[in-house]
Amino acid sequence: MPDSWRSTLTIDDSWTRPLPPRWWRVDGPVALIWLAVAAICTEGYRAVGALAQDHTDIRLQYLYVVVPCAALVVRRRFPVATTAFVTCAWVITGQLDGRLTTTLGIQFVYLFAIYSGAAWGRRRVVGAWVIGGCLALLAGWVVYVLFTESYDGMRGSDVIPGWLGATVITVLTNVIYLGGAVLLGILEWRNLRRRRELEDQARTIDLQAVELRRQAVDAERLRIARELHDVVAHHVSVIGVQAGAARRVLDKQPDAARDALTGIERSSRSAVAEMRALLGTLRSSADIDRAPTPGLDDVDALVSDYRATGLAVDWRVVDDRRAPTEVPPGIGLAIYRTVQEALANVQRHSSATTASVVTRFGQADRPYAEVEIVDAGRARPGTAGTGLGLVGMRERVEVLGGEAEIGPRQTGGFRVRVRLPFD
Repeated sequence: MPDSWRSTLTIDDSWTRPLPPRWWRVDGPVALIWLAVAAICTEGYRAVGALAQDHTDIRLQYLYVVVPCAALVVRRRFPVATTAFVTCAWVITGQLDGRLTTTLGIQFVYLFAIYSGAAWGRRRVVGAWVIGGCLALLAGWVVYVLFTESYDGMRGSDVIPGWLGATVITVLTNVIYLGGAVLLGILEWRNLRRRRELEDQARTIDLQAVELRRQAVDAERLRIARELHDVVAHHVSVIGVQAGAARRVLDKQPDAARDALTGIERSSRSAVAEMRALLGTLRSSADIDRAPTPGLDDVDALVSDYRATGLAVDWRVVDDRRAPTEVPPGIGLAIYRTVQEALANVQRHSSATTASVVTRFGQADRPYAEVEIVDAGRARPGTAGTGLGLVGMRERVEVLGGEAEIGPRQTGGFRVRVRLPFD
């Protein structure tokens, strides 16, 4: 059988239709309804004389009606077995009491059993073989009846004889009824399978949405932690150095002490402004007054702050004319934070008194901004930090799709180089 037909008939599908809980509470009343329909139809046929030539005992007739209806109670629990049992009962009843099987009610009971096997069969390959065998048995029985039926008295028409007309009607009726029952069962099974797939997809989308929201919250939390670390590490370090310098020269050089105190004031105000802007992102109000985030234009003031603490910083800008003149705010903030963290590390953890900061803008496959901070000092003992600053620096660069080279230089000192591409 071609794969397309096997797929259409759901033969190779491994999905199992779940049995609903307390299925018997539905199937029991359904069986009783079909029993009532079959009994009413039987008495209706008897009333109009359609069963006048049927001399079977009435109690035996109702046994033939009750047996297939009783099997419908387990039609969803054992669908394929129910189909096979009712089909065999159909053939046996037809041989013992052929006129009873022609009544409309009992025929619908037989067809409903075949429909249930196609709609509820869980092992589709086995179900296909059993239902196919049942249809073959019914087809063989119909052929046997046609060959043994007496067509005496059927005059026929001007086109076809009576026996041929009876054969055509019998075959078409069985093909339409039996084929329709199987087709309806397959369609119901496919529709439920599709509906369950859509439900699973919707459930997966909901879970992914929850996961994405959680990841977004985690990413925002990491971003705030990085920003807070950079702000506190830089400004507190600068304030500490300037306060120490002011204390040492307060009596002998009042002007120098005044300059140091001015630097402390400027650094504290800047720290407060940046922290207010950062913590404002945690509030839900859209009306909060937020200071602008620092960027490339603020690197000059940042370098000046470190120069005021005694660290000689050489800052240069190398600009390729092919590069765009405007850098996105996110890239500018990343450059600023990189310089801030690197110079804070030089001041806290290195013996260097000088540092070099070079900002470059160029064009490769994409425009990029690059910053490199280099010092020639040695690590001071007892000043090892937590390493969170370098971790945050790498995370920020990774989020922006850039690359970072951070580590000791072979010739001595420490080097931080960050390249950030942008459009």
